[in-house]
Amino acid sequence: MRKKVLSIAVVLPLLLLVSLLSMAFTRSVSLEGQEAVREMERYLRAGEPEAAQQALTALCARWERVTPWLQGWVCHRDTDAVAEHLRGAQVGLTLGDETLFFSHTAALAEALEHLHHRDDVTLSNLL
Repeated sequence: MRKKVLSIAVVLPLLLLVSLLSMAFTRSVSLEGQEAVREMERYLRAGEPEAAQQALTALCARWERVTPWLQGWVCHRDTDAVAEHLRGAQVGLTLGDETLFFSHTAALAEALEHLHHRDDVTLSNLL
């Protein structure tokens, strides 16, 4: 009995710590991505497509690095939505189609925001 209590006393805080760290990581990725999207949009509105392309390339590189980690606890459908809208924004920027670019950046910002809201501590997430 004592071993069970001890194992619970060790495992439960570790589980809580891992959960909190994963939430913080997801939130960080989400907020950084949303800021990068706003930056890309500002650049394109200011008539600087090269700067927008650089910001988009940096965001894509970051996304490629963090996706394997995120897919450990975030639904793949959610990470795939972000990747899909990143590709759409790239196509819009490459073609010079601002409508396509801005529609995908709006959806991208929404998908990024959705990532950390799905990971927040809420009653529905706990149940």
